[in-house]
Amino acid sequence: MGNGRKKDTALWMVFVQGVALSLGVYLLVTVLASLLLVKAVLPEAGAFPVLAAGCCLSACLGGLTCTRRSPWGSLPSALVCAAGFLAVLIVVSLLCWKQISWLGRGGLLLLCGAGGGLLAGVLGGRRRRRKGGKRVQPVRKKEKVRL
Repeated sequence: MGNGRKKDTALWMVFVQGVALSLGVYLLVTVLASLLLVKAVLPEAGAFPVLAAGCCLSACLGGLTCTRRSPWGSLPSALVCAAGFLAVLIVVSLLCWKQISWLGRGGLLLLCGAGGGLLAGVLGGRRRRRKGGKRVQPVRKKEKVRL
């Protein structure tokens, strides 16, 4: 707790946490979209764009959590996290509906999730450190001499 040591998380656990965050955000977006549909705030034609944007957002958020915590580069770790999220979506859809319309809306959701992972990899780049070189010392104001 307060001993100053940082806990090292296993690499596989980083990706499990990222996929779990993605699934949680996607489930939250789905529930909110359903609520807005039932209350007639969101038209029925607007349901799919909301779910597609939610899929992209959830893959991006899950990927961003993995980019800084993985020893791999930011792009591979974000894409692995997005691939895990999309694999769970594929398995659930195959178990529930026994098919996926790859050329219809199912394929578009998968593309949105892959785009979210790509976006996380681009946005979640590691901060660059300055290498060597001269550092300019800040100029200090002259101090008053007291006698």
